[in-house]
Amino acid sequence: MNVIKRRGSREAYDPSKIRASLEKAAIDAGYSPEEKREIIEKVYQTVTEKIKGEEEIKTDTIRMCLLTELDKCEPYIARSWRRFEKKYKG
Repeated sequence: MNVIKRRGSREAYDPSKIRASLEKAAIDAGYSPEEKREIIEKVYQTVTEKIKGEEEIKTDTIRMCLLTELDKCEPYIARSWRRFEKKYKG
């Protein structure tokens, strides 16, 4: 699967980037390391299942899948992610 970046470039899908994004979003969430691992794994598995079989996917689509899933199970982490994006990505 290829990922279409915001500026139109393409790169191979790298699942470690999804995990890294989830870990960053959960840093200040106040969960124990084990709780964070469980949350990240649950969201990661759900999102991976949703995008499985796609030939190409936009980064914005992956982001929306992640945030939708976080909104369902861990809204605090979803808000943290959005605050980070607003502050650092404009």
